[in-house]
This record gives sequence, C-alpha cells and structure tokens, in this order.
Amino acid sequence: MKTFLLVIFSAFLFSFQVSSQSELINVNPDPNGEPWYAGQLRTLTAEDYAYLDALPKLTVPENQKGKDLPVSVDNSEQPYFRPIFSQEGGSCAQASGIGYTFTYEIDWMRGIPANTLFNQYPTHYTWNFLNGGYGGGSWYFDGWKIIEANGCPNIVNWGGHYAYGGESRWMSGYDEYNNGMENRVFEIFSINVGDPEGLEAFKHWIYDHLNEYEVGGIACFAAGVSNTFTVGYLPAGTPEAGKAVVIHWDEQVNHAMTFVGYNDEIRYDFNNDGQYTNDIDITGDGIVDMKDWEIGGVKLANSWGTGFGNQGFAYTMYKNLAEAIDQGGILSNTIHVITTKDYYEPILTLKAYLKHDSREKVKVIAGISSDLNSDKPENFLTFPCFSYQGGDLYMQGGNSNSDKFIEIGLDITPLLSYVNPGDEAKYFLGIVEKDQSGSGDGEIVNCSLMDYSNGVEEVIFDQQNVSIVNDDSTFISVTKAVEFDKVEITTEELPIALLGDPYSFQLEAEGGTQPYSWSIKIDYEEEDLQGTFPQITDEQLYPNSNDDGYVVKELDFSFPYYGQSYDQITILTDGSIIFEEEFKYIRTEESIISNKCFAAYCADLMIYPEQGDGMWYSGDENSATFRWKTSKYNEPGIDVEMAIKIYSFGRIEFFYGNDITEGLNWASGVSNGDDNSYTISQMSNAYSIPDDYATGFEYPGFPIGMQISDDGLFYGTTDVWTYIDINFLVTDYSNITSMKTLLFYACLTDIEAHISENSNLNLSGSPNPFSDKASISFTLSDEEIVNLSVYNLNGQLVKTLLDQKNLAAGKYNFNWFGSDEDGNEAKSGLYYCVLSTTSYSESVKLILLK
Repeated sequence: MKTFLLVIFSAFLFSFQVSSQSELINVNPDPNGEPWYAGQLRTLTAEDYAYLDALPKLTVPENQKGKDLPVSVDNSEQPYFRPIFSQEGGSCAQASGIGYTFTYEIDWMRGIPANTLFNQYPTHYTWNFLNGGYGGGSWYFDGWKIIEANGCPNIVNWGGHYAYGGESRWMSGYDEYNNGMENRVFEIFSINVGDPEGLEAFKHWIYDHLNEYEVGGIACFAAGVSNTFTVGYLPAGTPEAGKAVVIHWDEQVNHAMTFVGYNDEIRYDFNNDGQYTNDIDITGDGIVDMKDWEIGGVKLANSWGTGFGNQGFAYTMYKNLAEAIDQGGILSNTIHVITTKDYYEPILTLKAYLKHDSREKVKVIAGISSDLNSDKPENFLTFPCFSYQGGDLYMQGGNSNSDKFIEIGLDITPLLSYVNPGDEAKYFLGIVEKDQSGSGDGEIVNCSLMDYSNGVEEVIFDQQNVSIVNDDSTFISVTKAVEFDKVEITTEELPIALLGDPYSFQLEAEGGTQPYSWSIKIDYEEEDLQGTFPQITDEQLYPNSNDDGYVVKELDFSFPYYGQSYDQITILTDGSIIFEEEFKYIRTEESIISNKCFAAYCADLMIYPEQGDGMWYSGDENSATFRWKTSKYNEPGIDVEMAIKIYSFGRIEFFYGNDITEGLNWASGVSNGDDNSYTISQMSNAYSIPDDYATGFEYPGFPIGMQISDDGLFYGTTDVWTYIDINFLVTDYSNITSMKTLLFYACLTDIEAHISENSNLNLSGSPNPFSDKASISFTLSDEEIVNLSVYNLNGQLVKTLLDQKNLAAGKYNFNWFGSDEDGNEAKSGLYYCVLSTTSYSESVKLILLK
C-alpha cells in the first residue's frame, strides 16, 4: 500500500487549538506546481465560541428517517459546482465558504451553471474585510455573515477575477454594491457528524438538502494540514481504487475545505489486518463505533488547484469525522452548511461617499427614528463589514489620495421594521470613529437614501462634506415616508388551552414577502432590590477547572426558564449559569444574547483557591443560591464577588459584594439565546458597582411546554395555569419584522372559562413581591357582581377573597395575607389573582416571598 506524507507548518483558518499567527507558506512539495498556501489565522474570541455554539443544528426530519439513500453521491458533478481553483494567499476559508459553497448553493437555488464568471463569487470581497488588510486569516462563516447582511458581487462586478486587486482592496461603486445585494446567504447551520445519526443527517444534506429536493448540497469544514496530515490511496480491488484519501488530519487545525459528496463503499485498512470492517473494535477502547469504521467516506474539494489529490479532490473516511482532532479527526466533528435566497431586492438602501485615511478606525452604521426632531437614531443597524476592519489603510486600500475616498451601498431594509408604511421617519447614516490619538481624519462627503419601494427614488441628504468627529459618532439624516408592503400578523386571538391537553394553533400573517419566519419575544422585567449579599458557605462547588471550568448541580425543584423547565444547571467559573453540561465562552453582552444563560457578572475570570476564591451553593425546594468569589484570569489581584439566587417560580436575583475592582469589561443579563428574547441588566459593564447592589428579574410567566415553529405553529402541552400576553414576531424574506401581542389563557375546565382582553378593571397588586400582605385594588365603572380569587400555577384555588359580592361603581381595595382557605401559610411562589364580573375578567400576577 502506497502512502505519502505532507508536512505543513502552522497554517490558516480556524482553530480551537491555535491562537497565534504563523507565516504564510507554500506547502506544495513541487516547486514548479501551483502554490498550496497555508498560514495566518485569526484568534478566536469568546463571541466566536458563542456564535458556533448557538448555530442551529440540523438533524434528519421525522418523515425522512429510514429512507434509503444511494450508496454514493458526488455533487462536484453538478453544474452548480464551480471548477477547482487555487486560492491566493491565506484565503482558504473564503475559498471554501464563498468560492465553492456559496457559489454552489445560490446557483443551485437559481438553476444556473457555475462555469461562468457571472455565476461565481469572489473570495476576496469578503476576505478583504476580514484579513486586516495584510492577508490575515478568517472563518468561512465570517464571510457568510457579511453576505447575509449586505450581499456579495459576482466576479464580473468584483473586477473579473476572484482575487482582483489583491488582499487589501475594498470595492468602490454603489452600482456594484447594489448589484451584489441580490445575492444573499439565508441561513447558517451546523451538523455534528461524529456519530451515525449526525452522519446520516449529513448524507441527507448531500443527497437532497434534507428537504427531498432533486439535488443536494455541499458543506464546509476545517482540519489540520500540518505535521501528521497523511494522504494515502484507496487500495487496489476496492471502489475508487487509487484515488487519494486523507487518513489522518493534524491536531493543529489550520485549513478550511469543502465536502462535496459521500461514498459508502470506499475502504481503507486502518489496522492492517487485511480486511475492511465496521464491526470490529480496531481502536482498542472496548467500544465499536464510527471510530472503528473502515468502510465509507466523504469526498472533499480543496482550494490548492488541480495539482492536489485527484484534480483537486480527495476522500477522507467516515472514521475521521468521528475521531478527536488529536486522533486524526476534523474540527469538533462538525460541518457547516448554508441556504441562500433565490431572489432578493432591497427596498431601502444608503448610497454613501466617504473619506478617511485609516479605515480600521471607523465603523459605518445606519439608523431610524420616529421622532423627526431627533438628532440620533432610536434604532440601529450594524454591519459585519465596514466595521473597524481592513488595517491602517486608506478606504480603498491603496496609497493614492483618491484611495481615501470610497462609494459604498448599504441595505437598510430591516429598519422598516420600526416604521409603518407611509409614516415619515428620520433615516441616519452614522460613522463611529475610534481614534483616541486623533491621528485619523475623514468626512462624509455625501449620502443618498435610495427608495426602491415604487421604482427608484433618490433622496439626497442635505448635509454634505461633514467632518467626522474625532473619537466619537457622527450622524447625518434625511426624512422620508416610505410606502411599502409590511408583513403583519393577522391572527386576532388564540384559542383557550386546557391544562394537560395537547394544543396546536397556526398563526397567520400577510403582506411583505414570503416565506415568513416566526419567533416569540419573552421579556424579563428588571427591578432594583434591597437586600444583603448572601455570604453562603453551605456547600463548596468544585469545577473541573479553575479557569474555563464548570460544575453541574442538581436542583431541589424544577426551574422554569423561557418556557422550559430544568432540574439541573451548569455553573461556569466565568460567572454565568447555563443548561448544557459543558463550558461556554460567555463574557460579553453579545455572547449573553446568543446563548441561553443568565449571568450576574461574566468576564474572563479565574478562581485562585490559595487566596480564598471559590464557588458555593445553598438551597432547598424553594430556591437556590450560588456565590462566586473570584478574580480576573492571570490577574489574581483583581477581586470580584457576586451571587445569583433563583426561585422555583422562575424569579432570578443578582447580588454584588463590596469592593469589586473598578474598570473591568464585564456583562450581565438573562437570555434565551435566540437573539430575540433577552434582558441586559441596567448595570451591565458599568465602570463601578455600588457596594451590596442587587437587582431582580421577574419571570414573565411564559407557559412551560409551549413553543412556536419557524412556520408559525404555536403548540405544546402545558400543565401550568396561565393568563399571559405573548409577543409573537414574524419576519419576512426582506428581514422586516412585525410584532403582535396575543393573550394566551390556559386553565382547568372548572375555572373561569374566559378572561376578557378588553376589560377596564385596572386590577393591580402591591407591593409585588410581598411577604406579609398584598393590597389588591380595582375599579368598577358600573354596579357588578364580583368574584375575587387567588390561584396557584396549577390552576388550583388557594383563597377566595370575594364570592358573588354585589358592589357599586367605584374604587376598591382588598388584602391577601398569603394564606389559603384554611388559614395555612402559602409557599413562596407565583400566584394569579383573578377578578371576574358578569362583563369582564382580569388577572394580575402576585409574587409571595417568605
């Protein structure tokens, strides 16, 4: 059996192992062959890790499980796969993500071949925003996010070659940006291919895009091509004999490539026993799993030209998908895929002509305000391009005076989410400059609002040649009423749900551009608390590492959080609580938003036991308290002490100790991890925290067991008595979002069958939370027969305050002393006080804290 070994030094892309940069090198052993570039990678940040964790995971749909698939599929033979090419510089992530994958997926969506420059997309459009201006590394999903937000020109618009202008050039010309806006990434997904179930999902993607289409997709992955990267040949007498096969990847992950097919019949004898098996323990770990498979593999396309492998292609075995990276596997046993938009036309754009002599010092944003007198936006839109990027170079990347100037186009259609059709609003272009030294200089030369809602209308901003304020934000604006077809939720009300019965209701919308995607926005309300810092020491918790470690803790109650219930949680050394049994990099507001978590004080923290640092727990069936005494990573002299208390009814409280070191970068908040439902604490990232400061977050009462599908089916089974307003969001194909609040009522059959949404009873309870007495007030506009009762979350009657009482019009006040019908003290928790008359019913939540 012939093998050959390629030895490649530290290289490019994306690594969970490597954080340093390395020199760009040519690793082709043939000095006269096409260059095989590797080198220069970007250090991953906490936000990167959070983003990867939060990507939606694809699995095989129920209706496709068990379906017979072909033994092999090769999508490089499809007309949508562009010819093999050789990347320039350290651009392999964009070669894989844009040159191959985006080109393939959008050309397939449109049914056009990828063998012309009009239907191919340049690596360097995205890479030049990401590489620091000097050929640095990137991730393929960095490029996808740019295209998702603002589009991508084809190679012809870019300049006729995928690397036209080199590694520093930024494109200038509104028409080119505008043409590129129609080419969009729609969604980004991950597939864990490290087990048979994940492999099956991947094969379905290759076969039919997991959606029973006639053509399947392709995928991006990363692996190591350094010291132990080994390429052999498929053995004689086996399928695809003589074809190149990667049998071992290096543990230093440094290169991005593209999977284009699979073949269940290729074989490689890893243990040299003269046979090919999938049912023998060849690793010696006592388990037979994918790591022992010698039959079946995946076809990959590289960006090292046709001189690599077989005309640029090679195989790697299924075994390598399952192995850890230090055993020859791919990065995190995970691949990434995208969907694209077959058509897209922006409704509203900005055409901006800018000047600056250091593009890494400026960030371009857009905004909108309904207040026509405002000089700043109420809502912002940021972009993953033109964002402190490109190195200390002129705007176009060259060195002539004209390169200081650039004309760009920005798709600001999503800002229409904040305005009604035909209403005047103020639209902003903003330049945020970071330049404490004052060395940079620039101006907004001119700007136009381009309205495509009815033909083409250009509205020129009055402000021109506006100097960019040093180390600050500069805004110019124009007022415009835009007539557009906005998506709106048409569902007027939700049917009543019965506790314990399956519930399913399809929400409806109209307007805008289909398809729609649906979600729910759940908001916790924050309030300042009075209380003493809980110096608990009942049980010390020992994480698996004092730096970037975690510990799992079973609770004595089920904790409700964003519509789900949890019996255990995971406490991170970095100051957050999550629900998966793993460590996550949650250290910023952005990472809080993209992860299901809550954090009192999250940062890059580390426990130093020798100076009394640690984590502690105290709890019972009603609540649980967790305390951190910790320091900043590698800076033991920095002191941080905080605590989190959670209650069985969902309430969350944050406490802060005394003498927390000032001036640190930190974040605080609660989040569902879906980018819609989160509350960032009002104290988050404050320079200093007052001694013994505390804040609480009231659980909004979202019904446990209920959820919404992407296509708007609100469904589930809840056992919790609920009377709550739910904020439903619908987003159309143009990323314009509308929200509508609908009342959801879940009850027992022997409780009131209806609570009116339009009552005027002004029912309220205070104080709330309360410990001894809640004062319940309401107003009657007419004489009514009134019932006033308190129920627990299971819909059980706790206390009747008024029973068929005839009351005249007027204001009333009654007290509940936190006891049941027999005079027994009620437990701490969330209760509903329901007021019902012959005409209306209304409910208010009461929190009892003993």
